Amino acid sequence: MSRSDIARKLGISRARLTAITRDLEEAGLLVEGQRELRASTGRPAEMLHAVTTAFQFLGLHLRGTDVIAALVDLDGTVVWEDSTSLQTGSPTEVVDLASRWLHETASSFRVAAVAVCGPLHRVGLDPAHEQIRGIGDRLQEEFAETSTVPLWVEDDVVALTAFEQWPQLSEGQNSMVLISVGQEIGFGLVTDRQIIRGAHGTAGRFDHVPVVTDGPECPLGHHGCLWSVCSTTAVVRSVPGSTSMSEVSARADSGDQLSTQVMERAAEGLGTAAGHVANLLDPDKLVLTGESHTVLRGRLASFHAALRRTHLGGREVQVDLPDFDFVEWARAAAGLALYRSLTTQGY
Repeated sequence: MSRSDIARKLGISRARLTAITRDLEEAGLLVEGQRELRASTGRPAEMLHAVTTAFQFLGLHLRGTDVIAALVDLDGTVVWEDSTSLQTGSPTEVVDLASRWLHETASSFRVAAVAVCGPLHRVGLDPAHEQIRGIGDRLQEEFAETSTVPLWVEDDVVALTAFEQWPQLSEGQNSMVLISVGQEIGFGLVTDRQIIRGAHGTAGRFDHVPVVTDGPECPLGHHGCLWSVCSTTAVVRSVPGSTSMSEVSARADSGDQLSTQVMERAAEGLGTAAGHVANLLDPDKLVLTGESHTVLRGRLASFHAALRRTHLGGREVQVDLPDFDFVEWARAAAGLALYRSLTTQGY
């Protein structure tokens, strides 16, 4: 961007911008570019370019006993990735693994921070939540004693929500809801450009809201809640002999009546939950991730019908279905380390 464009977007004077950019240039984060003719003014403008390779950030995502790591540049580009499985499943093993990967990548990159993300605020079936919860101040202090860079710990849905929201700030996106379907169902909530964390850091527990009248019972005793009809565990349990949601979906595509009913119910339940959240927050955008693709493949009509029945706003809700793989979750964790490093509060 040009100096004048940057100053205008930030609402600061050219003199103030000059002082700021001088510090950033000395730190190796900005470089002067050639002058370019700007159509808006007809005059050449001084261009500034971000040095996106100046630092890297390491993110670890825990899924069950599996750990996937990604290293990103300042622009979020993945420059390194790896994966492994935990042996003991202890929080100390997770922190030791982060130290090992940090040491491995530090020989080729300038790693500035590390983040470990998993189902921190969702109590349920994924064993990773115990490892995440166990990484306390003591382990973070031990990590800092040997690595000289900070270690952040965060809920993975919060990280992915932030990773989806931050790039859209310049486009005027002030609010968003992210729903991630898996063994647990996570909700990421953004309003007024802030991620809603709640007084105790547990906001977004919307997975047990009633969504269908004839649904099965969940482990908490609810009948027809979102978890009981849409989580991967509940879907698989509803179809004897199946081992995954993808298998149930494939059976439905082949004409199996029970599988078809289960998947249609999941799509309807997801649409109903989305409608409730839209009523509550009126977000700019609704993002569906995880196994949402599997639930909605060939069943988008059922989802949107339930959304329209529930939503009271009277206007269309923008729904995005980005294709996130497991590396993308690790990339989001690395992105969280980046933004925690750049901002006071990190969100």
